[in-house]
Amino acid sequence: MKICVTSSRQSTLDLWARLLPASTAIGFVNGGGRSVRADVLVMSGVWAFDRYGGRPDREAAHILPNARGDGLPEWIVVPPFRPVVERDGEFVTREDFAEVSPAHYAVLRSLQAVREEFGDSVTVVLDLSLLGMDDPNDESTPASVARAIEDFLAG
Repeated sequence: MKICVTSSRQSTLDLWARLLPASTAIGFVNGGGRSVRADVLVMSGVWAFDRYGGRPDREAAHILPNARGDGLPEWIVVPPFRPVVERDGEFVTREDFAEVSPAHYAVLRSLQAVREEFGDSVTVVLDLSLLGMDDPNDESTPASVARAIEDFLAG
């Protein structure tokens, strides 16, 4: 599987390139998801559900077809949230996921869903702006995603 990280901010790409593992499976492109020829785009549900359908699911990534002809890849993957439980009328992150970062969980589960559905012969775009991860001052998110990608590539 080829993973392409995109951002229209070079400073964000530089940060991510420094923190993500050095791998021929990972590329970086200055531009949005439309600037890369890919099979799958990982996109936050905030942007995806109104446009491509589907509903939030706390524990599973959604794979949605893109029949809009909008220049984005044929398949859209919406990352899941960390699993929750109801406690005293409030929803809280399950204890066994409390130490797992939301970015790590979202990216790892999304990549696993892509592999299960399409195998390893696809190109996946992580468009940082469409994932809400396009902050050149945030090192914790790319560090979490780096661990998720390392876990994914190792498994």
